[in-house]
Amino acid sequence: MSAPDTDVETQTRKHWFVLAGLGVVVLIAGVFFVANVYSSVDDNAALVGDDAQMIEPQS
Repeated sequence: MSAPDTDVETQTRKHWFVLAGLGVVVLIAGVFFVANVYSSVDDNAALVGDDAQMIEPQS
């Protein structure tokens, strides 16, 4: 079965806010993806300190 009225221009006008919302979500996801890749590849590793102390188990 197919839709009786498939006028793409009319559907775009009626659903512009949904399409804009999807565009915003894609952009935000892209920013998070790039930030994640950048932080994974970063050689400085600012979140990991070299002065971490080892906790020895008690016997």
